[in-house]
This record gives sequence, structure tokens and C-alpha cells, in this order.
Amino acid sequence: MKKLAVLVIHGIEVDDPGLFDTALHKLHEHFGASVRSAPEDALVVETVNWASVLEGAEKDFLARQGTPDAEGYWKSLYDGVRAVNQGRESALVPLMLRMMRPSVRGMDLHYPGLRWLVVHFVGDIIAYQSNPSDPDVYTGIHRKVAEALGRLRARAGDTAPLCVISHSLGSVIASNYFYDLQAQRLHGRDIIETTVAAAQGNSPLERGETLSRFYTLGTPMALWSLRYPRAELDKPVHVPAPELERHHPGLGGEWINFHDDDDVFAWPLQPLSAAYREAVKDHAVRLAGPLFSWTPLVHPFYWSDDSVMEPIGQSLAEAWRQLGVTPTVAA
Repeated sequence: MKKLAVLVIHGIEVDDPGLFDTALHKLHEHFGASVRSAPEDALVVETVNWASVLEGAEKDFLARQGTPDAEGYWKSLYDGVRAVNQGRESALVPLMLRMMRPSVRGMDLHYPGLRWLVVHFVGDIIAYQSNPSDPDVYTGIHRKVAEALGRLRARAGDTAPLCVISHSLGSVIASNYFYDLQAQRLHGRDIIETTVAAAQGNSPLERGETLSRFYTLGTPMALWSLRYPRAELDKPVHVPAPELERHHPGLGGEWINFHDDDDVFAWPLQPLSAAYREAVKDHAVRLAGPLFSWTPLVHPFYWSDDSVMEPIGQSLAEAWRQLGVTPTVAA
């Protein structure tokens, strides 16, 4: 049976083995409601847990700012975020109360919880920026993407259609990664760092040739345009990839950008340029929840919301139905 390869990339996060549990449950639920086959027979899913690249450095940074007495407090914040990751909106209440404590034993700095939050949110963004003189973080994260694509290829096949679901900073990582692949493949620009290139396989899937669907959730990608104030933003990632037609004639693809108007981190992408208006479908959603759905605190809950995961599941189901009646052409 033909399968879809689904790559899932998180945004700013702590290292959490259960991060994607709710998202994958919702994805399978809504995909299964649209097709007659079991989701496990049609979807091969791999996740990119890139938080581990930065986790050690961030913990060392925080440890230097306090004493061992603060370790229990830091652990309570990590545990709180992991509870929120399960889609439990109510878990934000005790987490925010802990973060708002003005002082903690073992820490001289005021509001250590909010500082912890800044380290993870702002620190991740700063660390990810490409630095030619010391590219360890940028390349380390991109190696994680390459390794996940390798696992997808092994399970789904060399030419399986690739669908990418990404949240927040993860959408920027995904866009950069596949842009670099396309720039090298289509325009001969050798911009991929050596260790990343060494981790990349040579199958059509791993080269990004089968990229068919791209879903961005709560993306701050529009803010990256501020880095290029005099450049025309006319080169978004090609979705579907130009080579997809060769591997799966007629399958096509789409880029859907989900954003909640109350989420100050999320921006529509069509206003960036005519090229983005053509490439992206901006899809406004209203994330549900009785406590924080009307505030910027909705940002973590795209993964667990039916208004997001249902259309993604339906879109993947349509792709799988098309795949079932579309002949595959050898590369």
C-alpha cells in the first residue's frame, strides 16, 4: 500500500518525549474519519525533536545564574510546560503562577521564572540564527531534520510524497531547510553546510523532490522579513516541489498557514509579497478553550485544536486518495 510521509517539526520548546502525543492522536483521528483505511496503514510519521540541540546549553546558562537550591524550581517549570504540551489549557494556570514568582531561593535575580521563559523563547531564536563563524546550533538543528527524513525514507520509501507540519519557530526551520535544498538542486547554489550535507540521503524524498504539503501553525516567519528590508521576498519555498510531478503525476500540493488573530507570534504570509500570495493559503482559525482562547496564550495549542488538526487530516486524506489512483513514475 502506498503511504504518505509526514514530517512534524516543533517550535520553541523544552525537550519533551511526549510533545507530539496529542497532535498525532488528533491527526490520526481526523485522517481516519475521512478515509476507510486505518491511519497507520496510510501515514508514516516522524518527528524532529530539535530542542535537544539547545537544551544542554540553556540548562548550563540557567545553572550559572543560581545555586543548586533552584534546581527544583527549574524542574517544576519544565514539568509545567510538558503538561501544557498535552493540550491541557488548565495546566497554564499553575505554570504562569510559578513563573510570576518575584523571587526564588537560590536566585539573586528577580522573576527567575520569566527569565527562564525568555531563555527558551528568545534564546532559541537567537541561537538558531545562522552564524558562519560558529554554525553549530543552526547546523545541529538541520542535521536533526535530515536524520528524521532518513527515518521517513526507510519506512515510507524513496519516493513517498512528503507532507510537513510545523509550528512556530519550527516553520522557519522547515522553510529554511527546504529552501536550501531547492536552491542547491534547482539553482546550483552550494549553501548547505558540510555536516548537514553528509547527513542528507540521496533519495527523492530526502532531497525534498516529493514535497507535496506544507502546513505552518502559528508561524512568526513574516518577522524574518525584517532581516532583509531592501530585498523583495519573491522566493518562498516551492510547494509542491517542482519535481513532484515526475514522481507522482497529478498529485499537486498546497501550503496552508494557520493563524489565530489573538496569537501575537503568528502572522499571515500573503501580505509579504505577490509570490507569497500565490504560494500560501492563509487560514485564520479560532483556537478553542474556556480560559485563554481570547489571549496571546493560545500560541501553544495549535497541535491540540480540532480547527487546525481536522483540516490537516482532511488535506492528507485527499492527498492519499489521489495517491491511490495516480500512477507513480520512476525517478
